[in-house]
Order: sequence, then structure tokens, then C-alpha cells
Amino acid sequence: MLFSAGLAGCGGGSNEKNAGGKTETAGNQQVTIKVSNWPKPNEEAKIAQYEQVMAKMIANYPEIIVDKDEWGYDVSSFLPKAASGQLPTVYETFFTETSKIIKANYAADITDTMKKYGYDKAINPDLLKMVTKDDKYYGIPKDGYVIGMLYNMNLFKEAGLLDDKGIPKFPKTYEELAETAQIIKQKTGKAGMFLPTKSGQGGWMFMNIAWAYGAEFEKQVDGKWQAVFNSPEAAAALQYVKDLKWKYDVLPDNNLVDVTNDMFRLFGTDQVAMSFGTNDWSPVIQQQTKMSKDNVAMSALPVGPIGKPVTLLGGGLYMFSPNVTPEQIDAGFKWLKTYGFTPESSEEALTGWDIEKKTLSDQGLIVGPYGLRIWTDEKRIGEEQKILDKYNNVNLDLFRDYMDNGSKGMRAEEPVNAQELYQKLDIVLQTVLTDKNADPQQILDRAAEEFQRDYLDKVK
Repeated sequence: MLFSAGLAGCGGGSNEKNAGGKTETAGNQQVTIKVSNWPKPNEEAKIAQYEQVMAKMIANYPEIIVDKDEWGYDVSSFLPKAASGQLPTVYETFFTETSKIIKANYAADITDTMKKYGYDKAINPDLLKMVTKDDKYYGIPKDGYVIGMLYNMNLFKEAGLLDDKGIPKFPKTYEELAETAQIIKQKTGKAGMFLPTKSGQGGWMFMNIAWAYGAEFEKQVDGKWQAVFNSPEAAAALQYVKDLKWKYDVLPDNNLVDVTNDMFRLFGTDQVAMSFGTNDWSPVIQQQTKMSKDNVAMSALPVGPIGKPVTLLGGGLYMFSPNVTPEQIDAGFKWLKTYGFTPESSEEALTGWDIEKKTLSDQGLIVGPYGLRIWTDEKRIGEEQKILDKYNNVNLDLFRDYMDNGSKGMRAEEPVNAQELYQKLDIVLQTVLTDKNADPQQILDRAAEEFQRDYLDKVK
């Protein structure tokens, strides 16, 4: 996997690296880029995919050296890496972090290259505006997602909750969700519902419930940001979560849980029946637990007291290190094209995407269901769909509700210190799930006051 070693001598003669990652060779100039989120040794499917993509990269762009970097973005490690100039050439992050990164000058202006390769005209404008400041582009939205509901088919079948076509009886309201979870607990003895409570993931998922109850979290008043998540609506949503534990008894026994270490394991081994989730979680669960691809279904989120759909719109993006050269930016875009992330719809441009889906299918991982579309070009969407159809290996009726309705009522994540807000809300959730006598309103009053003092009052 250390592809740069095989490329270093392909020009012959001696090499000498100069500023900007360029290497002078006897016959040409080589450009070195480092790419983040490289697959780890236990990610077999992704390793196989990257090996095929790199073979194409070497064939098409022998002058580009691609170094791997397994580092992936997290709030605690980013700042030290950025401040010391150690960011990879191309790195991934979340929409919630974009404005903070741009403001700190830790992302390169990639406007010219975005326009050169047509990304500015091809990406969903709702996503593109998240990486734009003063009419300049500082990132490339790579995916968008909306939160839906994941269902464990084995537990729904055991509880008698499949319809005559074998589709789960999806709860349409949060009340029905609690009732369904209770039936599953009574019939199977397993947790009916999973809700994370740490690593910022609890607040991330709780936001969907609170919005459905009519709550708001941040509001700008006279130019200043105010924490407003101690409203009666937010308290009612928190009471709902508390009831899942103390009234319905449908959550796992452990109150300190996250998605990757706990939900994936519990869901994949038939220990929990329902969870908030996104379209791309299922293959990861399969890899970790060897769960059958036929043991998953998805729907849009239930509706809350406000009576209309609401779901969190999130996603990730590519950014470029601020000290890159124009040549490295161009090389980074060529990497993305080879990987399959390109607005082009030619057979060559779609090869990377085809490789990804074929690799998943060859390993028995779910292929077919789709989430939020990143591209606006109908031809590109159509060609992607042909590839999905070619490798589809599940009953799409199990995912139809999510694909058709999951994007209704999309709401972007909060604009100021969203990740820190999620962590604050984690503590709120932990409190009501560990203390039967906890008062939701008092807890939220205290949390909003602390978030205001520690974060929003410091926003300039």
C-alpha cells in the first residue's frame, strides 16, 4: 500500500524534493500529495477498493505520488495537526466544522480548480453553499446524509412486526416508535431502541427528536447568538427520552454508549431492534459483525408533535491543506476523479464508483439503497443508478421509505460550535437516563446557561 515507494524511481536518475511537495526528476516533475482517511488494516473491502483505484492512478497519472494517511478528522486532534502544518494535502471533515476551519485559515482556496473541473456547477447547491465564503470555495462536499431509522429484521420478525410482504411495520410517529420498541422488548427480551449518549453522538441524534417537538437550539438576536434549547418544547423532547428508559424500558442497560463501539455491535448481533442511522452504516455493521445483508431495513424518521417531517442534514467534505501548491490541488482533484468522485459521467470517470460498488458486492455487503444525491446532473445520477442496479443485492422495498421520504424536512446542523453542542447534550441525555428523578427543564436550563457562557458569548 505504500505506493510512493514504487513510483519514486520511475523517472530514473536522482530525485530532489523542493518546496510544495514537487520532486524534480530527469524527465519530468512529480507532485506528491498525502490523502487522509486511508483504510486501516481491518477494513478489507476498502483496502481492496483503494488498491484498484491506485492501480488506475499509477496508470493514468504516473507523475503523481500518493502517500497514505490513516488520520481522520476529530475535534481534539485537528487543531494541533493544523497549527503544526501537518495536515494532509487532501483531508476530510464535517460540514459543522467548515466555517471554523475557513476562519482559522486552515483550508486552501480551491475556487479556480473547482471551476476548471466543473464541480461548482455539478454539486447540490444546498451542500455547495456550506463550503463557500465571499464567493470563494474552500472545500468540496463529498457526501450528504439525512438521518433515518434502521431496523433489525430478525427481531421485527420474532416480534411479529412484519407485514404480509415481509416489510417491517415502520412507526410513523415517535409515540408509535416507543410502543413498537416496547412490543419488541416484551416479545424478544432485547432492547427495542438504541440511542447513543457519548462522543457527541447523543446530541447529534437527540437534535432530530427535539426539532420534531418544535425545539430550537441557537438563535441570532441583534447580531448575537443565544442558546435557546431550554424551551418547553426541548424539555418535552428530553422527557420523551427519559420515558424510553424509565417508562418503557426499551433502551440497552448500559447508559454510556456510542455508535461505532456499541450500536454497530448490538444491532449486528440482534441485541437491539431500532436505531437512528444513515444509509452507509449498514456495510460497516456487516463487516464488524458478519450480519446478513438481508437483516436490515430503513425508513424515514417518525413525525413528532409538530406534525411534519424533520431530519438532520449533515455530511462531509474534502478540504486542502493551506500550504499546498496549485499543482498539488490539481493532483488532488485528479485523485478524486480516479476515486470516482467527479461530475463527469463518462465510463472512465465512473470506473472508481463502479469499483467501489463491485467491491462491496463481492464481499456480500449491501449495495442498492441510496441516500441524499450529491450531484445535480441527471446524466451522472442516471449512470450512478445503473451501477447501483447492476450490483444491487437486497430487496429495495426494505429501504424504499427512506429513499423516497428520508429527505423531506431536511434541516442543517447548528451553525455555531455544533460539535461542542452535541457534547453538551450528551451530558444532558446521560443525566436523565441515569437519574429517575432528574428534571428535564432544570437540566436544560443549566446546560443552555453553560453553553452560552462557554461558547456563544465568545463568538465575534
